[in-house]
Amino acid sequence: MSLNGKIILTGQGLHSGQDCKLTIEPCDSPEVLMRSGSNELPLRELSLSGTNRGSDYIYPDGTRVRTCEHVLSALAGLGFWRGVRLTVEGGEMPALDGCSRTVCEELMRHSDAEDVKCEAENLAEAVSVYGEDRSRFVTALPCQGLRITYIVEYKYIGAQVMDFVSSPEKYYEDISCARTFAMQSDIDYLRLHGMALGGSLENAIVIGSTVQAKGGLRWPDEFVRHKVLDLIGDLAAVGKPINAHIIAVKAGHELHLKLAEKLRGA
Repeated sequence: MSLNGKIILTGQGLHSGQDCKLTIEPCDSPEVLMRSGSNELPLRELSLSGTNRGSDYIYPDGTRVRTCEHVLSALAGLGFWRGVRLTVEGGEMPALDGCSRTVCEELMRHSDAEDVKCEAENLAEAVSVYGEDRSRFVTALPCQGLRITYIVEYKYIGAQVMDFVSSPEKYYEDISCARTFAMQSDIDYLRLHGMALGGSLENAIVIGSTVQAKGGLRWPDEFVRHKVLDLIGDLAAVGKPINAHIIAVKAGHELHLKLAEKLRGA
């Protein structure tokens, strides 16, 4: 698909709680561009940080755009890899629905069926990144197309596993509606440190001795589906699609983005 019109999305930032605005519009670039203020660069040229409960993109002058993962997941999941400019006002992507469904629907509404090819990157060998104790890791193996196997384990909900073979149709149906989540016990800490200020049951699931989710869970394994959503968005930082089998175990944004950094140079 190719973008054929301008999209404007507004709302509070998930962490800042401040009003934010995102404009998505077509452009002539062979890549996805991100603009903030006077800064504009392709995604693959921006520095990355996944240490603050989200994926932040950082310009050379230190300007930061926070929590980009859901918007970029929609773009990558549906196959928008070129000819798109993102303009962010307010320093953070708007939280919207806490997943990527709203962005997906707007992208589909403002695009045509023209098949815009972007050659996928083939891996010559496995690429891996690890957490400090090596029980948390993400590995990319050579593969045809994109396949993701994700394993998570959380208090109260236990272990969940998802094996996902990506296509735009499967992404929209099986992944895009999976909402972000937080542990009830972490919320006070997050807000004390300037995070989750825009979070609510309108855009997030809260996990405690009971699970709080507006309308109930959309799938019993909504949590691991959201981690797949995050990973797809974080891999957008590579700047092109990847033919790989990604295996992620108890990972998160920091490891996702470390893998993306390695894949940029693979």
